[in-house]
Amino acid sequence: MAAAGDPYTTLLRDLAAGKRAAVYYLCGEAYPRDRLADALRRSLVGGALEGFNFDALRAKDAGVSGILAAVRTVPMLGGQRLVQVREADALTAEELAQLIPYLENPSPFAVLLLLADKADLRAKFFQAMKKQGVLQRFEPLRERQAAPWVAAEALRTSVRLQAGAAERLASAVGTEMGQLASALERVALYVGEGAAISADDVEEVLADTRQRSIFELTNAVGHGRRREALAVLRQLVLAREPGVRIVVMLARHLRQVWAVKVLTGGGSADPAALAAKAGVPPFAVADLERQAQRLPVARLAQMHEALREADRALKSSRLHESVALEQLVFRLCPATVATQRGEDRSS
Repeated sequence: MAAAGDPYTTLLRDLAAGKRAAVYYLCGEAYPRDRLADALRRSLVGGALEGFNFDALRAKDAGVSGILAAVRTVPMLGGQRLVQVREADALTAEELAQLIPYLENPSPFAVLLLLADKADLRAKFFQAMKKQGVLQRFEPLRERQAAPWVAAEALRTSVRLQAGAAERLASAVGTEMGQLASALERVALYVGEGAAISADDVEEVLADTRQRSIFELTNAVGHGRRREALAVLRQLVLAREPGVRIVVMLARHLRQVWAVKVLTGGGSADPAALAAKAGVPPFAVADLERQAQRLPVARLAQMHEALREADRALKSSRLHESVALEQLVFRLCPATVATQRGEDRSS
Protein backbone atom coordinates (compact mmCIF):
# COMPACT_ATOMS: atom_id res chain seq x y z
CA MET A 1 0.00 0.00 0.00
CA ALA A 2 1.08 3.59 -0.41
CA ALA A 3 0.32 6.64 1.67
CA ALA A 4 -2.34 8.99 0.34
CA GLY A 5 -2.44 12.78 0.61
CA ASP A 6 0.59 14.27 2.35
CA PRO A 7 2.56 11.03 2.82
CA TYR A 8 4.83 12.33 5.57
CA THR A 9 1.96 13.52 7.77
CA THR A 10 -0.15 10.47 6.98
CA LEU A 11 2.59 8.00 7.88
CA LEU A 12 3.44 9.85 11.10
CA ARG A 13 -0.23 9.79 12.07
CA ASP A 14 -0.50 6.08 11.31
CA LEU A 15 2.54 5.28 13.44
CA ALA A 16 1.21 7.36 16.33
CA ALA A 17 -2.02 5.37 16.11
CA GLY A 18 -0.15 2.05 16.10
CA LYS A 19 -0.91 1.29 12.45
CA ARG A 20 2.14 -0.35 10.91
CA ALA A 21 2.95 -2.25 7.73
CA ALA A 22 5.20 -5.31 7.62
CA VAL A 23 7.64 -3.75 5.11
CA TYR A 24 8.58 -0.14 4.33
CA TYR A 25 10.78 1.27 1.58
CA LEU A 26 11.40 4.98 2.16
CA CYS A 27 13.66 6.92 -0.18
CA GLY A 28 14.44 10.43 -1.33
CA GLU A 29 14.78 13.46 0.93
CA ALA A 30 16.60 12.59 4.14
CA TYR A 31 14.59 14.65 6.63
CA PRO A 32 11.12 13.04 6.30
CA ARG A 33 12.67 9.62 5.66
CA ASP A 34 14.79 9.69 8.82
CA ARG A 35 12.07 11.25 10.95
CA LEU A 36 9.75 8.42 9.99
CA ALA A 37 12.46 5.86 10.75
CA ASP A 38 12.84 7.34 14.24
CA ALA A 39 9.09 7.39 14.77
CA LEU A 40 8.80 3.75 13.69
CA ARG A 41 11.60 2.71 16.03
CA ARG A 42 10.03 4.51 18.99
CA SER A 43 6.57 3.08 18.32
CA LEU A 44 7.79 -0.47 17.83
CA VAL A 45 10.82 -1.16 20.02
CA GLY A 46 11.29 1.94 22.17
CA GLY A 47 12.42 1.51 25.74
CA ALA A 48 14.37 -1.26 27.42
CA LEU A 49 13.91 -3.78 24.60
CA GLU A 50 15.42 -1.60 21.86
CA GLY A 51 18.87 -3.13 22.30
CA PHE A 52 17.44 -6.63 21.84
CA ASN A 53 14.80 -6.16 19.14
CA PHE A 54 16.31 -3.51 16.87
CA ASP A 55 18.79 -4.38 14.10
CA ALA A 56 20.55 -1.55 12.23
CA LEU A 57 22.09 -2.94 9.03
CA ARG A 58 23.78 -1.63 5.92
CA ALA A 59 22.50 -3.32 2.77
CA LYS A 60 25.92 -3.85 1.21
CA ASP A 61 27.31 -5.45 4.37
CA ALA A 62 24.31 -7.60 5.29
CA GLY A 63 23.21 -8.70 1.83
CA VAL A 64 19.85 -10.31 1.19
CA SER A 65 20.70 -13.36 3.29
CA GLY A 66 21.58 -11.21 6.31
CA ILE A 67 18.41 -9.15 5.96
CA LEU A 68 16.22 -12.24 5.77
CA ALA A 69 17.98 -13.84 8.72
CA ALA A 70 17.34 -10.72 10.81
CA VAL A 71 13.61 -10.44 10.04
CA ARG A 72 13.12 -14.16 10.74
CA THR A 73 14.76 -13.97 14.17
CA VAL A 74 12.24 -14.35 16.99
CA PRO A 75 12.04 -11.17 19.12
CA MET A 76 13.20 -11.22 22.72
CA LEU A 77 10.48 -11.29 25.38
CA GLY A 78 7.66 -11.14 22.86
CA GLY A 79 6.66 -8.06 20.90
CA GLN A 80 8.16 -7.31 17.50
CA ARG A 81 11.56 -6.72 15.93
CA LEU A 82 12.51 -3.78 13.75
CA VAL A 83 15.10 -4.50 11.07
CA GLN A 84 16.33 -1.21 9.61
CA VAL A 85 18.43 -1.42 6.45
CA ARG A 86 20.19 1.74 5.28
CA GLU A 87 21.63 2.31 1.78
CA ALA A 88 19.09 -0.13 0.36
CA ASP A 89 19.75 1.30 -3.10
CA ALA A 90 23.05 -0.62 -3.02
CA LEU A 91 21.01 -3.81 -3.62
CA THR A 92 20.70 -4.74 -7.29
CA ALA A 93 17.37 -5.43 -8.95
CA GLU A 94 18.20 -9.14 -8.82
CA GLU A 95 18.94 -8.98 -5.10
CA LEU A 96 15.77 -7.03 -4.40
CA ALA A 97 13.79 -9.64 -6.33
CA GLN A 98 14.94 -12.22 -3.77
CA LEU A 99 12.93 -10.28 -1.16
CA ILE A 100 9.64 -10.59 -3.07
CA PRO A 101 8.70 -13.95 -1.48
CA TYR A 102 9.19 -12.33 1.93
CA LEU A 103 6.90 -9.45 0.90
CA GLU A 104 4.19 -11.98 0.10
CA ASN A 105 4.61 -13.84 3.39
CA PRO A 106 6.27 -11.52 5.95
CA SER A 107 7.08 -12.47 9.51
CA PRO A 108 4.29 -11.52 11.95
CA PHE A 109 6.98 -10.69 14.52
CA ALA A 110 9.07 -8.20 12.52
CA VAL A 111 8.92 -4.97 10.55
CA LEU A 112 11.43 -4.50 7.73
CA LEU A 113 12.41 -0.89 7.04
CA LEU A 114 14.50 -0.20 3.92
CA LEU A 115 16.00 3.30 3.60
CA ALA A 116 17.62 4.69 0.45
CA ASP A 117 18.45 7.85 -1.44
CA LYS A 118 16.84 6.62 -4.65
CA ALA A 119 14.87 3.77 -6.20
CA ASP A 120 14.33 2.46 -9.71
CA LEU A 121 10.58 1.97 -9.46
CA ARG A 122 10.53 -0.13 -12.65
CA ALA A 123 12.06 -3.09 -10.82
CA LYS A 124 9.76 -6.01 -9.98
CA PHE A 125 10.43 -5.59 -6.29
CA PHE A 126 8.86 -2.14 -6.27
CA GLN A 127 5.82 -3.33 -8.16
CA ALA A 128 5.34 -5.89 -5.40
CA MET A 129 6.01 -3.25 -2.71
CA LYS A 130 3.15 -1.13 -4.01
CA LYS A 131 0.78 -4.03 -3.27
CA GLN A 132 2.31 -5.55 -0.16
CA GLY A 133 4.01 -2.76 1.79
CA VAL A 134 4.56 0.99 2.07
CA LEU A 135 6.64 2.44 -0.75
CA GLN A 136 7.25 6.16 -0.48
CA ARG A 137 9.64 8.44 -2.31
CA PHE A 138 10.00 11.93 -0.83
CA GLU A 139 10.69 14.48 -3.53
CA PRO A 140 12.72 17.66 -2.91
CA LEU A 141 10.65 20.75 -2.28
CA ARG A 142 10.19 23.24 -5.07
CA GLU A 143 10.58 26.88 -4.19
CA ARG A 144 6.83 27.54 -4.11
CA GLN A 145 6.33 24.56 -1.80
CA ALA A 146 8.80 25.68 0.89
CA ALA A 147 6.57 28.14 2.77
CA PRO A 148 3.53 25.78 2.86
CA TRP A 149 5.86 23.02 4.08
CA VAL A 150 7.08 25.29 6.90
CA ALA A 151 3.47 26.06 7.84
CA ALA A 152 2.64 22.34 7.89
CA GLU A 153 5.73 21.52 9.95
CA ALA A 154 4.79 24.25 12.42
CA LEU A 155 1.35 22.70 12.76
CA ARG A 156 2.88 19.23 13.29
CA THR A 157 5.17 20.56 16.02
CA SER A 158 2.59 22.87 17.68
CA VAL A 159 4.46 26.05 16.73
CA ARG A 160 2.35 29.15 16.07
CA LEU A 161 3.17 31.35 13.08
CA GLN A 162 1.99 34.87 12.36
CA ALA A 163 1.19 35.98 8.81
CA GLY A 164 4.30 36.14 6.64
CA ALA A 165 6.55 34.18 9.00
CA ALA A 166 6.56 30.96 6.95
CA GLU A 167 7.32 32.87 3.76
CA ARG A 168 10.13 34.83 5.40
CA LEU A 169 11.69 31.68 6.83
CA ALA A 170 11.53 29.92 3.45
CA SER A 171 13.12 32.95 1.76
CA ALA A 172 15.93 32.94 4.31
CA VAL A 173 16.66 29.22 4.34
CA GLY A 174 15.75 27.75 0.96
CA THR A 175 14.09 24.43 0.15
CA GLU A 176 16.04 21.78 2.08
CA MET A 177 13.59 20.23 4.55
CA GLY A 178 16.09 19.51 7.29
CA GLN A 179 17.40 23.08 7.25
CA LEU A 180 13.86 24.47 7.24
CA ALA A 181 12.87 22.32 10.22
CA SER A 182 16.04 23.26 12.11
CA ALA A 183 15.49 26.96 11.45
CA LEU A 184 11.87 26.71 12.59
CA GLU A 185 12.99 25.05 15.82
CA ARG A 186 15.61 27.75 16.46
CA VAL A 187 13.11 30.57 15.99
CA ALA A 188 10.54 28.77 18.19
CA LEU A 189 13.12 28.49 20.99
CA TYR A 190 13.94 32.19 20.53
CA VAL A 191 10.34 33.41 20.96
CA GLY A 192 9.57 30.99 23.77
CA GLU A 193 6.99 28.26 24.28
CA GLY A 194 3.49 29.22 23.21
CA ALA A 195 4.47 32.54 21.58
CA ALA A 196 3.63 33.15 17.93
CA ILE A 197 6.56 33.62 15.53
CA SER A 198 6.51 36.82 13.47
CA ALA A 199 8.41 37.63 10.29
CA ASP A 200 10.60 40.00 12.35
CA ASP A 201 11.48 37.14 14.71
CA VAL A 202 12.62 35.08 11.71
CA GLU A 203 14.86 37.90 10.49
CA GLU A 204 16.32 38.39 13.97
CA VAL A 205 17.29 34.73 14.38
CA LEU A 206 18.28 33.83 10.83
CA ALA A 207 20.11 36.98 9.79
CA ASP A 208 23.47 35.18 9.53
CA THR A 209 22.52 32.13 7.49
CA ARG A 210 24.03 31.62 4.02
CA GLN A 211 20.60 31.62 2.39
CA ARG A 212 19.68 34.80 4.24
CA SER A 213 22.87 36.37 2.90
CA ILE A 214 21.72 35.60 -0.63
CA PHE A 215 18.48 37.40 0.20
CA GLU A 216 20.54 40.35 1.43
CA LEU A 217 22.59 40.29 -1.77
CA THR A 218 19.57 40.32 -4.06
CA ASN A 219 18.02 43.12 -2.01
CA ALA A 220 21.20 45.20 -2.11
CA VAL A 221 21.46 44.76 -5.88
CA GLY A 222 17.80 45.67 -6.35
CA HIS A 223 18.38 48.94 -4.49
CA GLY A 224 21.71 49.62 -6.22
CA ARG A 225 23.75 49.49 -3.00
CA ARG A 226 27.07 48.40 -4.47
CA ARG A 227 29.21 48.49 -1.30
CA GLU A 228 26.70 46.38 0.64
CA ALA A 229 26.31 43.95 -2.27
CA LEU A 230 30.08 43.44 -2.53
CA ALA A 231 30.39 42.88 1.25
CA VAL A 232 27.65 40.24 1.24
CA LEU A 233 29.10 38.64 -1.90
CA ARG A 234 32.47 38.20 -0.21
CA GLN A 235 30.78 36.48 2.75
CA LEU A 236 29.05 34.13 0.35
CA VAL A 237 32.29 33.32 -1.46
CA LEU A 238 34.03 32.61 1.86
CA ALA A 239 31.12 30.33 2.79
CA ARG A 240 31.66 28.46 -0.50
CA GLU A 241 28.24 29.33 -1.91
CA PRO A 242 28.30 28.13 -5.56
CA GLY A 243 28.66 31.00 -8.00
CA VAL A 244 26.06 29.61 -10.38
CA ARG A 245 23.51 29.48 -7.54
CA ILE A 246 24.24 33.14 -6.72
CA VAL A 247 23.57 34.09 -10.34
CA VAL A 248 20.36 32.03 -10.39
CA MET A 249 19.06 33.74 -7.26
CA LEU A 250 19.91 37.19 -8.61
CA ALA A 251 18.13 36.37 -11.87
CA ARG A 252 15.08 35.13 -9.97
CA HIS A 253 14.95 38.34 -7.94
CA LEU A 254 15.20 40.57 -11.00
CA ARG A 255 12.41 38.62 -12.68
CA GLN A 256 10.26 39.36 -9.64
CA VAL A 257 11.14 43.07 -9.82
CA TRP A 258 10.31 43.11 -13.53
CA ALA A 259 7.00 41.32 -12.95
CA VAL A 260 5.98 43.83 -10.28
CA LYS A 261 6.96 46.70 -12.57
CA VAL A 262 4.84 45.38 -15.42
CA LEU A 263 1.85 44.65 -13.20
CA THR A 264 1.83 48.04 -11.48
CA GLY A 265 2.45 49.99 -14.69
CA GLY A 266 4.09 52.73 -12.69
CA GLY A 267 1.12 53.07 -10.32
CA SER A 268 0.03 51.34 -7.12
CA ALA A 269 -1.87 48.08 -6.74
CA ASP A 270 -3.47 46.02 -4.00
CA PRO A 271 -0.53 44.23 -2.29
CA ALA A 272 -2.32 40.90 -1.89
CA ALA A 273 -3.49 40.82 -5.50
CA LEU A 274 -0.08 41.94 -6.73
CA ALA A 275 1.65 39.21 -4.68
CA ALA A 276 -0.63 36.56 -6.15
CA LYS A 277 -0.14 37.72 -9.75
CA ALA A 278 3.63 38.18 -9.46
CA GLY A 279 4.13 34.94 -7.54
CA VAL A 280 5.94 36.60 -4.64
CA PRO A 281 5.35 36.54 -0.86
CA PRO A 282 3.01 39.35 0.31
CA PHE A 283 5.60 40.74 2.75
CA ALA A 284 8.03 41.35 -0.15
CA VAL A 285 5.69 43.38 -2.35
CA ALA A 286 6.37 46.84 -0.94
CA ASP A 287 10.14 46.52 -1.25
CA LEU A 288 9.89 45.02 -4.76
CA GLU A 289 7.72 47.98 -5.78
CA ARG A 290 10.39 50.41 -4.55
CA GLN A 291 13.04 48.56 -6.52
CA ALA A 292 10.83 48.47 -9.61
CA GLN A 293 10.30 52.23 -9.41
CA ARG A 294 14.05 52.95 -9.44
CA LEU A 295 14.93 50.55 -12.27
CA PRO A 296 13.84 51.47 -15.82
CA VAL A 297 12.83 48.64 -18.12
CA ALA A 298 15.88 49.26 -20.30
CA ARG A 299 18.12 48.94 -17.22
CA LEU A 300 16.43 45.69 -16.17
CA ALA A 301 17.14 44.30 -19.63
CA GLN A 302 20.81 45.26 -19.29
CA MET A 303 21.00 43.57 -15.89
CA HIS A 304 19.52 40.37 -17.28
CA GLU A 305 22.10 40.39 -20.05
CA ALA A 306 24.88 40.84 -17.47
CA LEU A 307 23.56 37.84 -15.54
CA ARG A 308 23.43 35.73 -18.70
CA GLU A 309 27.05 36.58 -19.53
CA ALA A 310 28.17 35.88 -15.94
CA ASP A 311 26.48 32.50 -16.00
CA ARG A 312 28.28 31.65 -19.23
CA ALA A 313 31.63 32.83 -17.83
CA LEU A 314 31.24 30.78 -14.66
CA LYS A 315 30.36 27.62 -16.57
CA SER A 316 33.22 28.04 -19.04
CA SER A 317 35.75 28.72 -16.23
CA ARG A 318 37.35 31.56 -18.15
CA LEU A 319 37.59 33.63 -14.95
CA HIS A 320 38.14 32.83 -11.30
CA GLU A 321 34.68 32.55 -9.76
CA SER A 322 35.11 35.37 -7.23
CA VAL A 323 36.42 37.71 -9.94
CA ALA A 324 33.51 36.94 -12.25
CA LEU A 325 31.01 37.55 -9.45
CA GLU A 326 32.59 40.85 -8.39
CA GLN A 327 32.54 42.05 -11.99
CA LEU A 328 28.88 41.07 -12.13
CA VAL A 329 28.04 43.17 -9.06
CA PHE A 330 29.82 46.18 -10.58
CA ARG A 331 27.71 45.77 -13.73
CA LEU A 332 24.48 45.31 -11.76
CA CYS A 333 25.18 48.30 -9.48
CA PRO A 334 26.80 51.03 -11.61
CA ALA A 335 27.33 54.38 -9.92
CA THR A 336 25.13 56.11 -12.52
CA VAL A 337 22.03 53.95 -12.24
CA ALA A 338 20.10 56.64 -10.36
CA THR A 339 20.41 58.97 -13.36
CA GLN A 340 18.74 56.40 -15.63
CA ARG A 341 15.27 56.60 -14.09
CA GLY A 342 14.09 58.87 -16.86
CA GLU A 343 14.60 56.10 -19.39
CA ASP A 344 11.51 54.39 -18.02
CA ARG A 345 9.26 57.10 -19.41
CA SER A 346 10.50 56.51 -22.94
CA SER A 347 10.66 52.70 -22.75
